[in-house]
Amino acid sequence: MQTLNGLKMCVGTLAMVVLLASLMIGSGSSRAAPEARTLRALYGLGPPTSLRAAKTALVLVDFQQEFVRGGLPLPSSRAAIRSAVDLAAWARRSGILVVVVHNVIDRPGTPLFRRGTAAAALVPELAPRAGDLVIEKATGGGFSRTDLDAELRSRGIDTLIVGGFMTHLAVLITASDASVLGYHVLVAGDATATRTLPGAAGHDGVDAAELQRVALAAIADRVADVMPGSAIRAIPVQR
Repeated sequence: MQTLNGLKMCVGTLAMVVLLASLMIGSGSSRAAPEARTLRALYGLGPPTSLRAAKTALVLVDFQQEFVRGGLPLPSSRAAIRSAVDLAAWARRSGILVVVVHNVIDRPGTPLFRRGTAAAALVPELAPRAGDLVIEKATGGGFSRTDLDAELRSRGIDTLIVGGFMTHLAVLITASDASVLGYHVLVAGDATATRTLPGAAGHDGVDAAELQRVALAAIADRVADVMPGSAIRAIPVQR
C-alpha cells in the first residue's frame, strides 16, 4: 500500500512539473519580443521634412558597366539604374547638384575597372551632364582619397542623397564617411544593388537579396535615412 501511495505521489509530482513547464513555455512564447529600433530612432533622428536645393547633392556612386555586363554583374542592377535615373531627373529639375562618382584603376593588369575599358565606363543612362560634378576614385567610396568633401563644402552642401553600386561596399563607405563628416545623409534603397558573396569564417555564403537587406538595415541603423527613391522625390524642395 505504501509503495502504491508513493508511486501515486511521484506520478502526481511529475504531472505538476509537466504542467508548470508547459505554462512557463506558453507564457514565454506569448511574451512579445522587444521592438527593434534603430539608433537613429533612439537619438530622435529622421528624414528632413524639406530640402534646400542649394544645400543638397545627389551622389551617384559607381554606376558602371562592370556591374551590368562586366566582371561583377549584379542581379538588380537594372532596377537600381531606373530608380537612379528618376532621381537624377528630379534633382536636375529641382536645382540639386548631381555628383557622378566614377571608379577607375590605372594599375597595369587590374582585372576590374581598368581605365579605358568598356566595363569601366559609366552606364549611358547616368552619364554626367553639363553642370554635374564628376569625381574619380580608385578605391572605397566617394570620399576615399578624393576631393569630394572639399568640393561639396565649397558649394555649401550639407545634405546628401546617395545611390549606387555596391550597397555593402562603396555605398556604405560613402554614406558612412559623409555621416562622420557631418552631412545629413539619405540613401535611396531602391537605387542600390549588390551581389552574392561566398561565406567566411566557416559560415555559409550570403545571397544578393539577403546581403542587400542586411546592408540597408546596417546603414539605416545609424548612418542614414534609408528610403525608396519615390519617397525622397516627394520631399518638398526649396529653391
